[in-house]
Amino acid sequence: MYMKKSLLLTGLAAVLVLPACNKTLSPETLPAEPIRLVVDVAGDDPGATKSTANPSTGESKVNDLQIFVFNGDHLDGYGHSTNALTATVSCTAGSRDIYAVVNGGDLAAVSSKTALLAQVASLSANLANFAMIGNKTETLKKDGTVAIEVHRLAARVVLKGVKNALGNSTQAAAFKLKAVYLTNVAGDINLGEDAGYTVSHWYNQRGYQSGNNLGQATYDSVNKTVAANATYSTAHYLYAMPNAQAAAVGGPWTPRASKLVLRCEIAGQDYDYPITLPALQSNHSYEIDLVTITRPGNLDDGNEPDDSHPDDTDEEKPVVGFNQDFSITVKNWTVVKITDGTTI
Repeated sequence: MYMKKSLLLTGLAAVLVLPACNKTLSPETLPAEPIRLVVDVAGDDPGATKSTANPSTGESKVNDLQIFVFNGDHLDGYGHSTNALTATVSCTAGSRDIYAVVNGGDLAAVSSKTALLAQVASLSANLANFAMIGNKTETLKKDGTVAIEVHRLAARVVLKGVKNALGNSTQAAAFKLKAVYLTNVAGDINLGEDAGYTVSHWYNQRGYQSGNNLGQATYDSVNKTVAANATYSTAHYLYAMPNAQAAAVGGPWTPRASKLVLRCEIAGQDYDYPITLPALQSNHSYEIDLVTITRPGNLDDGNEPDDSHPDDTDEEKPVVGFNQDFSITVKNWTVVKITDGTTI
């Protein structure tokens, strides 16, 4: 089921100003219409193994809630709560743009819609909880109710299984799946989710970089032996901010398509299997049901990528014989199925 959080706005007794806000509200001739907001959060997939700094923290957890009510571009009301699913906002009646920001950091100084949408959410701040946003334009009236859906800003990449189909090749019958990780990971996005937003920080540029990654959010150490004709079926969940860049190869670092990389040890040698991902969108889960290994991948040179070696890295080159089909299904997140079965 596609996970959606609902924010319910219910009219209360008249209040002119919310003292704790310290906000300058735009003048109105209509009477104030105080709004009470209730967040209804649905549960996560039971038993999911999440690759986050705190896997026990659900992808739908609400630790912090901020509500902004705008009259045009001007702030008309603001509400804030922590470790609670409700926030009270005092504002005026009329047509208003209402934004809900979950786990978005301290935005108390924001005084306009333009300023709010320019605020930046970083992947590094999403390791224990996920930033979410939603908005709706509504004509507020006394005793009125408004529902707002919020969505996560991050994208999710899921590897569900790896099959050993080396068969009668000259390589060892068994191999070790050492790690799965993301490369070319966008590290931030503005709350407006502008298509032309310039990412300020990229992780694992062109390959795994020990000093430039976010640990379990982008890298999972596996170290599991997969016997001949066997399938490793533990799911791994990785996260990135939206990235609409096209693939790029060679040359110094430039923004480029995100990739999922499998690192396998075959007969004592490490090989990389990079899979180019489609353009990553917020709140979408890109899921690979099965990767079938039939041959050695790109031989890992043991070096971390940097601009002193501008040629393709072993994590950027496509594996010869790789085929990729795309289809779309909908599950907990908006799921973008990368492949039902990938053979390499």
